[in-house]
Amino acid sequence: MNHSVSVLFCLLLGVFTMAESLEADVLTLKDGKEIKGEILSETSDAVLIEFNVTPTIKDQKTFSRERIAHIVSTPADEKAFQAIGSQLALPNTVLDATFYDQLIDKKIPEFLHRYPYSKHLSGLRENLRSLDADRTRVRRGDRRINGVWITAEQIEANPYQSGAKIKYAAMIELAKANDCTGSLQSFELLEKEFPGSEIMPDAITLAQSQLDQFQEKLSLAKINLEIVDKRRQQAIALTPADQAKEINNALQNEKVAAGNSMAIAAADGSKFFPIFQNSKDSMNALQTLITAEKTRLTTLQKIPMTEGIAAANECARLASEGKLREAQDQLTQSQTLWPANIENARLKLQLEDLTKSQSVAAAADAAAPKKPTPSPTSVAPVKP
Repeated sequence: MNHSVSVLFCLLLGVFTMAESLEADVLTLKDGKEIKGEILSETSDAVLIEFNVTPTIKDQKTFSRERIAHIVSTPADEKAFQAIGSQLALPNTVLDATFYDQLIDKKIPEFLHRYPYSKHLSGLRENLRSLDADRTRVRRGDRRINGVWITAEQIEANPYQSGAKIKYAAMIELAKANDCTGSLQSFELLEKEFPGSEIMPDAITLAQSQLDQFQEKLSLAKINLEIVDKRRQQAIALTPADQAKEINNALQNEKVAAGNSMAIAAADGSKFFPIFQNSKDSMNALQTLITAEKTRLTTLQKIPMTEGIAAANECARLASEGKLREAQDQLTQSQTLWPANIENARLKLQLEDLTKSQSVAAAADAAAPKKPTPSPTSVAPVKP
């Protein structure tokens, strides 16, 4: 772990420990009830507080001073610090500098300027230095993939496999964001640009799971379309002609937008496009696509790619040890199991070079003058 990452980790640990220990603003009423939330405003007569009714639903309420027994208010800098601290966790995958830009150029400097008295200044300044060092790495060409930094030099040394890993990482991030369309579009690019990469078996498995999720969303959209369409037709029948025309025009515009989206996806070389909730034609097209892709990926998954990769790796290991014949056997196995593996071509050239070097060494050894074999030393018989 490099210094900047380790420092950032320690600081983040402190940030989250502090954030967990801090409480929201608390109003204690005279009847004993506590209201926890964020005080939005205070007057001599009342206090306005925003609080959670449920984990996802907030409400605001004004309490008169006469009802309040006690107020515990979290300082403004602590609230701001908690908001920043929740955004400091380094993403598992960093493909560009977007994550750093907002924190470095805006959020942390704004905090430092607004709360110069805060006890968190020194920690955030250290955060700023660490984040800036990491952003410099990204701008230089380094990438963070699944928690591991890959340097620009490593990417340049093996652009094919590194490029595939970066595409796959983007696919994973989109899947985490519940963006099936984006994830499957990333898989299309990965398959098109790096079809023989070592990441392909994992990418195919992820693509299958994304197709399953896409199917669930599409099935739900179909059900909703039927329900909504029936209600819409009933509403249109009861609506004045001019309003009914507007509704129909809006629906027609959405159908056109769906058609345009399909055309744009096709022009970009992509098969997938978003689900349009009011377009039956686009849903039918997506259903046909999903069914076909599931069949195709199932066929692809039957190819023993993982076993082929293992054979290629073993070939490379044996070649590094100079075991030519055993390495050639593993290469033959790799080519049989998964012919598309990009490493097969590289290994073939490596073994050809190894064959030549061993042949040259053998020829040189054969041409070298033989040293005379020493005759056995005669030993005189021992007289009794």
